Amino acid sequence: MQLRQWITLFFSIVTAVAHAVESSDSIVSRKSLFVIPQASYQQETSVATGIAYGYYFKSKVISRISSLTGSAVYTFRNQFLFNITPRIYFNTNKWYLYSNFSLRNYPDHFYGIGNVQTAIRQAFTAQSVSLVAQPQCVLSKHLFVGMVFATRHESVKADSTFEENKASLYTQFGSSGCKPFSVTSVGMVAAYDSRDNQFYPLQGFFAKTTLSASKAGWGSSYSLQEVSLDCRHYIPLFGTQVLAWQAYFAGIFGSKDIPFQLLPTLGGRDALRGFRQGMYRENVLMMFQSEYRLPICKRFKAAVFCSVGDVMNSFDYQMDKLKVAYGAGLRYRLNDARVHLRLDMAKNNYGDKVQFYITATEAF
Repeated sequence: MQLRQWITLFFSIVTAVAHAVESSDSIVSRKSLFVIPQASYQQETSVATGIAYGYYFKSKVISRISSLTGSAVYTFRNQFLFNITPRIYFNTNKWYLYSNFSLRNYPDHFYGIGNVQTAIRQAFTAQSVSLVAQPQCVLSKHLFVGMVFATRHESVKADSTFEENKASLYTQFGSSGCKPFSVTSVGMVAAYDSRDNQFYPLQGFFAKTTLSASKAGWGSSYSLQEVSLDCRHYIPLFGTQVLAWQAYFAGIFGSKDIPFQLLPTLGGRDALRGFRQGMYRENVLMMFQSEYRLPICKRFKAAVFCSVGDVMNSFDYQMDKLKVAYGAGLRYRLNDARVHLRLDMAKNNYGDKVQFYITATEAF
């Protein structure tokens, strides 16, 4: 779709949602529900239709709002993607549970491994089921500590071209990920969160680190160690204008033949918008992005953003060309929990076409 069509779709959704929300700006969050239609077309999927949804619980504390969010997508080729993400505070906000459940039977492309673009474009369909749970104890007003549990089983269904390319792909990248695998990991999570709101912060600092491990034979096909560090800062400027930045690191280590589906990848609607998600992947990802957010009128806001980063191999940490993405977008506040409908358009320094994204919640 062209820019005018994306903007038309954005305002059509805004008009529909506007009839279902109240106009009060109270800082006490009432319960709310939204369902946003989604539609797209790709050659490998045909027509894809679905919904993104969110339910937000009533809360007397704007920084502690429980929610259930997710999406469901179905294509005319009987492919589907379903996920649900509960974020629940309970026992008078003394405990917090982040979790995600996902079912996936969906087409994608394998572009190789590394931070240099290849000529590879191998079509496949990912068939997976995954569950992540992070129960956390609220030790103080801003400090959370807890456990990480994650399990995932995935298999790949390739098209007829795979047999022609199999020998070459196995020689370059190995066979991991092309065969069914399971990974079950446990670990620790710690977070510091002084944001005034988790969906659209006007001020505060957030830092979260996770460390987990899986062992071959104990519900896993591989012995792996995963680590991540996510830091975000929201700096109030004039009125409700905000300068936000995020620094993010993710790494997966252990076996040299890690399934490509588990390797960190940049791009998509949240990390380095403007790059196609999955185009570049390796066992280490480092990224920095910033965003300037400003009000327009009533529930409408705007944003301009820029991000830099890359994936790399932990054995040499070399980059071929730093990846830079930039763009701008519109926001429409859906409820008093500060959840926003988001329309972004983004470009990158590799000369790719402008990418468009319509979704709910901020990139970070």
